[in-house]
Order: sequence, then structure tokens, then C-alpha cells
Amino acid sequence: MVFRLLSKIFRRNEVDCKETRRSSSDYLDETLPPRKLAAIQNHLSNCGPCRAFVDTLASTIGILSRFPRVIPPSSFKESLMDKIRRDR
Repeated sequence: MVFRLLSKIFRRNEVDCKETRRSSSDYLDETLPPRKLAAIQNHLSNCGPCRAFVDTLASTIGILSRFPRVIPPSSFKESLMDKIRRDR
């Protein structure tokens, strides 16, 4: 716990794997503030597992975006909410 806190204090502009993965969607959407974007890019250039994670996420999003959108029937939401209420 203390080590983690000290690590964050002394490495303010760096991000770790957990933070990189948590921010990966925003990174791919290009919605991160410039400072955080630079920190994520730096981390990705030095961390193969995180680079692979982000690359896989980007590929998955690309594949899924090619599928046609499905519009559920109007009764779907109500039947889903009924099921959730019953299962509680």
C-alpha cells in the first residue's frame, strides 16, 4: 500500500498496466486529455502485453462495427426488466 502511494507520487506522469487497460477505450476513441494520452502512448511503447490488449480491443471493435445493428422488439426492454425483477 505505501509502496503504491510512493510510486504514484514519484512517477506522476506514468501509468501502469491497470490504468492503461482501464483507459483503453478512451484511448481508442481519442478522448483522453493530452497529458494522459502521452502517458498511455509511452506505456504502450514499452509494454508488450498492454500493446497486445489495446490492439486486440481495436480489432474486436472494428470487427463488431461491421455487423448490422439489431433493433430489438419494443417488448424486449419490458420483458428483460420483468425477468430481472423475478430473479431478484
